[in-house]
Amino acid sequence: MTINQLETKATKLRKLIVKIACSSDCGHITSSLSCLDILNALYLGKILRYESNNQNWLERDRFVASKGHASLALYCVLREVGFINREFLLTYGKPGSHLGGSLSLEVPGVDWHTGSLGHGLSAGVGFALAAKIQKSDRLVFVLTGDGELDEGSNWEAALSASQLALNNLVWIVDKNNIQCSGSVSDIVSLEPLGAKLSAFGFDVKTISGHNYNEIMKTLSIDRDKLPAKPLAVIANTIKGNGIPLVENKLDWHNRKPNEEELKLIIRDFGITREEYDAL
Repeated sequence: MTINQLETKATKLRKLIVKIACSSDCGHITSSLSCLDILNALYLGKILRYESNNQNWLERDRFVASKGHASLALYCVLREVGFINREFLLTYGKPGSHLGGSLSLEVPGVDWHTGSLGHGLSAGVGFALAAKIQKSDRLVFVLTGDGELDEGSNWEAALSASQLALNNLVWIVDKNNIQCSGSVSDIVSLEPLGAKLSAFGFDVKTISGHNYNEIMKTLSIDRDKLPAKPLAVIANTIKGNGIPLVENKLDWHNRKPNEEELKLIIRDFGITREEYDAL
């Protein structure tokens, strides 16, 4: 899929994220939008090795979305690549559905359940170590938020990744600078984040998490010529990316738009209410 095609697909997915979140009254819209381009590139850009019709294929790459409250973004992407169908996606947040505000292993295409933040990197270390022991060339990608790096378990996992020389591990930090109760810098500053990750034994690259050229170039790993160290990618993102009304707004972490706000969002999408309802 070309860069233009990925960007077009992301535009469609943003609309769908808003539509499903509003219809279910569930989901973190802004957190989902900050990492959407990364997920879109991983799956539709074919960075990940997977077979949507064989979800248990042993040699598939593993993806752990540690920031599980962005589940809606991942579920929408899984729909696009065929892991789940439209009818299942539309059950998001409904009573009895496996599609909830956090990720569930009951959902095809999900490799790790997430609810309590800060544990996804540890799972990724385990997946990467297993691949090494099994002499498999599969890769492991872990997406964390920046706010969840308050959790010490991330740093324990980072030490282990370096000690075990897990050069098949890629840790992506969705650095949108906002967490549930305020800005990351005001709560627990991470800076200088790049220097810290480097000191923990990672190769570190910094990119725009919304620039597909940078995302594709940085995350497309040659599994036949792996680097010496695990890779940490700091992806600078905008919380609520693509919706001017909510971008970088501290009070939108778990908010849904009211009817008047939704009208403004639909207008900014450049579609009619009828087109929105038909998504």
